[in-house]
Amino acid sequence: MNAPSHVSNLKLEALSMDALPPQERDATQAHLDACLTCRARAEELASYRRHFVAYVLPRADALPSRAATWGTRLRWWTPALAACSAVVLAVALIWVPMPHEPDFSPKGGTVFQLFAHRGERTWKVEEGEALAPGDQVRFVVEGEGLPFVLVVSVDGAGQVNTYYPFGGTQSGLLPSKGLPVEIPGSVVLDNAPGPERLFALFSRQPLTFESVAPALKELSAGGPDVIRDRTRLAVPAGAQVTFLFEKSQP
Repeated sequence: MNAPSHVSNLKLEALSMDALPPQERDATQAHLDACLTCRARAEELASYRRHFVAYVLPRADALPSRAATWGTRLRWWTPALAACSAVVLAVALIWVPMPHEPDFSPKGGTVFQLFAHRGERTWKVEEGEALAPGDQVRFVVEGEGLPFVLVVSVDGAGQVNTYYPFGGTQSGLLPSKGLPVEIPGSVVLDNAPGPERLFALFSRQPLTFESVAPALKELSAGGPDVIRDRTRLAVPAGAQVTFLFEKSQP
């Protein structure tokens, strides 16, 4: 008989925010009551969250914004480099390596997930969810062995952006392999309503933004309905994952 799987970090975070359905919440809590390993990890994650809220977030909120030269309507918050440890790279989520992460196993093995922060709340964003102006959004990615990622977006106003590397001209190298990675920095949403579709483009060699820009511009020309419906770009990526959210009225 196989031993039951440990609880993933994502599910531990959802439990801490009371974001699980009642039956799943009770089952997860029962597992924690019986599993010393998961209970210790839950306590460690809670400690990281307390540290982040008390010491890191106030410094991050005080940092100036960087505007991209091509006129993006979003701001990118840059972590303090020298003084900040890996804790700085999380909004309120610190991913502790573990052998099994069942919540990060979408089709194809690649990962592209959004987490939002508003006030004292941090949560996993669901596909198609409406976010509000001022929400801070972070990305978690994993390329199933593909070492480079380019995160790009298109919104209903026709804006085409590069989010990672922010304003960059080509893919960035992922800092680790085989585990989900939080991309440094967070996007702060503006007050323009409508859909925004993001693509995480994974590859063995860097992709240039110039090579994917025509496909993004074609998508943006289709308007909001096409942006909501189109889930793939015709670009030479080894793998790609897309995510859609809506920006609500201010």
